[in-house]
Amino acid sequence: MLLLMLLFPFAAAVLIKFLPPRRSLLAGFFFLAIQLVISYFVAAVVFAANTTSAAILTVVFRCDLISLVFAFTSVFIGIFIYLFSTGYFRGEKEEEQQKFAFWGMVFVGSMMGVVLSDNLVSLYLFWELAGLCSWRLIGFYRKDLHLLKADKAFLITSAGAGLMFLSFALIYLQTGSLALSELSNVVVSPLVFALFFAGVITKSATFPFHTWLPDASVAPTPVTAFLHAAVLVKIGIYGLLRVFGVVLSVEGWVMWAGWLALLSSFVAGMVALREEDIKKVLAFSTVSQLGFMIAGLMMFNMVVIRGVLVFYMAHALGKGCLFLCAGIIEKVFGTRDIRKMGGLMKKMPALSFAFIISMFSVIGIPPLPGFFGKLDIILGMLSARHVLFAFFGMLTSVLTLLYLFRLFMLVFMGEKRELAEERNGFKPMLASVVILAAVSLALGFLFI
Repeated sequence: MLLLMLLFPFAAAVLIKFLPPRRSLLAGFFFLAIQLVISYFVAAVVFAANTTSAAILTVVFRCDLISLVFAFTSVFIGIFIYLFSTGYFRGEKEEEQQKFAFWGMVFVGSMMGVVLSDNLVSLYLFWELAGLCSWRLIGFYRKDLHLLKADKAFLITSAGAGLMFLSFALIYLQTGSLALSELSNVVVSPLVFALFFAGVITKSATFPFHTWLPDASVAPTPVTAFLHAAVLVKIGIYGLLRVFGVVLSVEGWVMWAGWLALLSSFVAGMVALREEDIKKVLAFSTVSQLGFMIAGLMMFNMVVIRGVLVFYMAHALGKGCLFLCAGIIEKVFGTRDIRKMGGLMKKMPALSFAFIISMFSVIGIPPLPGFFGKLDIILGMLSARHVLFAFFGMLTSVLTLLYLFRLFMLVFMGEKRELAEERNGFKPMLASVVILAAVSLALGFLFI
């Protein structure tokens, strides 16, 4: 069953190429629903035995609770991205719809490969496959500007990945093994950590390598939702959590990495306060939240790890919903400039509900899940006696409140603007954001 969980998205991507293009997005939706069922059966085994493993030739794949959280969340959000895309791409060429359906499925498959890999080399290869998917999807419409932004993202993330691969080579030279299950409690040098961390911050769009992620907003909304919520930037969080959070230990002082992540979170929050493009506001918000999570992981304690897992789910659900809301808002107003928006709350109450719930979760307002995740991360910082660190962590949450509230006020309140008369395809789009928001709300009550 574990190998089916790994391979099914790739098989589904191949099947999409043989299906009628007009049915490809709906097929992707159903394929991911099947993937969710497969993940459920794997989860049942993991909850009974703590872990499960399988192998392809000599390459071992393993699933535990951490793998499940990342895999299950990505697939669940992917389902609603596909549902949203059935409305978003309506009216576009069928070949474009099939292209998104194919690459989106490969994207999900690469995420499965990363979170299930027990071998550092296979983890690296799937990580790079995700980068290839992001390059192809950012340049979705093949326009010169889009290709330029896609190439920029690919170059930055590939350079970081090269440094990360060098860290894997050093680990092998020291231990003679590349299997994560055989590296528990192995102590490595700060150099190994620094090389690995360089790969993480390029993939996770952390300062000073963050600029490619806001630039990727040239891509269609379903693509940006995949980048921010379902797959790519979350892989860095998983990699840091898996390799240095629960397996390897590092000797020497590495808190510089935590301070760099906090700086990234603060700088991105300040930029989001001044940004006028709705998708770029949300993109800089992602950079800020990723910095906050990475900073928390540098405490290397179980309280923070629990908080990061909860906030990862909350952020994925919330930010995925916010990006999909932004896609609807862009179609409604015909612009991404928030200065030219307003008065949407009375016109589209369902959209307003979805936006508010998701916004509150990302900010960390109780009883939404983002609150419980952020609370554990801050408590983990305090338990490690990093009081000043925790203070700046809380300050980034205040910034999140300010720029998202500003965004809400400009888009949903104020002077009423003219809306697009043609709303073909809005039903599946609205259904997607409302369901994601409702799940966030329900998840929050489960944590009480």
